[in-house]
Amino acid sequence: MLLSVFVFSFLTLSMPPPVAFPGVRTPPLPQLPVEVELLSPPPGQLYVEDLWRVRLTNTSTETFSVFLFVTIEESLQGLLMDATTSVFTLPPGTMYISSAELSPISTEFYDSGFEASVARMGGFPDGLYTVTIYVYEDGGGIIGQGGITQGVQNHSPPELLFPVDGEELTDPRPLFTWLPSIPQEGMEYSLTVVELVHGQVPQSAVNANPAWFLQEGVQEPQLAYPIVAEPFRTGATYAWQVEGFYQGVSTGASEVRTFTCSSAEAAGDDGTGVWSFETGDRVYCGPALAPDGSVICGSDDGYIYSLDGSGREQWRCAFGGPVYAVTVGARGNIYAAGASGMMCLDGSGFPLWRCSRTGTMECCPLELPSGLVVAGSSEGVFYCIDAVSGEVTDTLGTGGGIRLPAVADSSGRVYFAGDDGILRCVEVSGSGELATVWERRFEEPFSGGPVIFRGRLFAAAGRSVICLDGEGRTEWTGDLPSAVHTAPVISSSGVLYAGTGSGNVYALETEDGSRTGVVPAGAVVTSTPALTLTGAMVFGCEDGRLHCYSPSGFGLWWFPTGDQVRSSPTIGVDGTVYFGSDDHRIYAVRGTGAGPMEGGWPQYCLDSSNNGSLAVPEEER
Repeated sequence: MLLSVFVFSFLTLSMPPPVAFPGVRTPPLPQLPVEVELLSPPPGQLYVEDLWRVRLTNTSTETFSVFLFVTIEESLQGLLMDATTSVFTLPPGTMYISSAELSPISTEFYDSGFEASVARMGGFPDGLYTVTIYVYEDGGGIIGQGGITQGVQNHSPPELLFPVDGEELTDPRPLFTWLPSIPQEGMEYSLTVVELVHGQVPQSAVNANPAWFLQEGVQEPQLAYPIVAEPFRTGATYAWQVEGFYQGVSTGASEVRTFTCSSAEAAGDDGTGVWSFETGDRVYCGPALAPDGSVICGSDDGYIYSLDGSGREQWRCAFGGPVYAVTVGARGNIYAAGASGMMCLDGSGFPLWRCSRTGTMECCPLELPSGLVVAGSSEGVFYCIDAVSGEVTDTLGTGGGIRLPAVADSSGRVYFAGDDGILRCVEVSGSGELATVWERRFEEPFSGGPVIFRGRLFAAAGRSVICLDGEGRTEWTGDLPSAVHTAPVISSSGVLYAGTGSGNVYALETEDGSRTGVVPAGAVVTSTPALTLTGAMVFGCEDGRLHCYSPSGFGLWWFPTGDQVRSSPTIGVDGTVYFGSDDHRIYAVRGTGAGPMEGGWPQYCLDSSNNGSLAVPEEER
């Protein structure tokens, strides 16, 4: 590549180019008639041909005979090389030039190691380079100058790990893994799998055959074959390859490996539907279970529904607008929140009070043992309401909407997060007055939480999961490859799970935030997961399915609906999973047979009542 661009010949010039010495630069001259712009090379790279992609703008009315003199310096090593082009004509206006118009080009290297590296790779080794271009009038002086400073960080292609070449797989959803490109930061990968035709060479198959499976934008050096992808055929042989990308530019592809699938069993038949109930609009609301086993859920059709264990309607109550959240209190009262504020009903569906002055409420109300209810509004006001009368006892204004449910610890302190990026701790007096204990501001709005586990708070904001102590001091921040879309849930053993826009649910240790695993759903995770007693996890996705995975990340079953699932599922004591879908239905699905996990924070708003309170009555403390 080097020889094709640099022709090593000496030019006979009427005026010789300036002598360049390491570390010495020709000073720029003011008001030069020629503007010089070196077109930017790809990020992190610099190749020989990049030196000659130049835009020259002659701002005068005169036509010049010119040549270019180029110097290349590295920040630590100083001047490494220079080059002089042939003479060419530069008329008024803008002119784009390349090495073809500039040959023959004479070069001089001042570092033999650099020269050998460029000759071998065609590009520059790692370093910080300054490229300066001088425009000389033939027989005259400098009439233009420009250049760039470019950092070079060469990437290696990924290296495949698993499946091992030629391996026979029994897992229908293998975990593809590879060694990442170096350096790793900012890398994305594309995984391609093709089926081999008899007698076909693997590399030829990857180049010529249609993709059996293609996943782009992978941000981790692994990908579990999604359950929504076409199953591998038993006895068929497949070739696979991974290509690395840095800011959209390929850094090279791996070798090609093959594997044979000896079993292409689909996911199990668990997860069969028990019943579904049709409402008049989407069901964004997460169901709550009443003490008698009734399923309470709201719909965007403006009604609150109560269904018995067989899915039959027991009653419905008009709310006056879309219902986004429901909570069942300790005494069996039902609190509904939505576009018309908050409403309280008794267990038979009789309205006890309505509080419409709050404006839109998108999150589950929180009932405290003191007989008070707190919740935030989309208008950015946090309300405390008397649970008996429905009267507002106090308010607390914030700088952004409050769309996430508040939670309470065992002492009764209440925590909530808002769109203003502030996590707040408040105390609620027995008479319903709100007092701020502390506030902690973060860079991005919160997308999930807070939740409480072993005296600490966990919340999601942007691409991060954040852990704070009870006084709001940050203990750790766990960064994920994509934005978190759900509230965190935590197993009794201390593993935190958070669903993301990349279609993965990530597992982190609550002790230090280290990432311990990934559950690849293959579609954007749009509902907060719920954990069973055995550790199985169920959650909804934009693909319109409710997914169920084992603790190790193996797909157990999925249940399809007619539209995306944004409702957070609730697990009954017999393992039945209740959830809603944008297809206007409330569903009951037979799960693994295990009820909800005990301990931790295993469901949206803690448990099947959707009341995220660990607080105990004063007299029981």
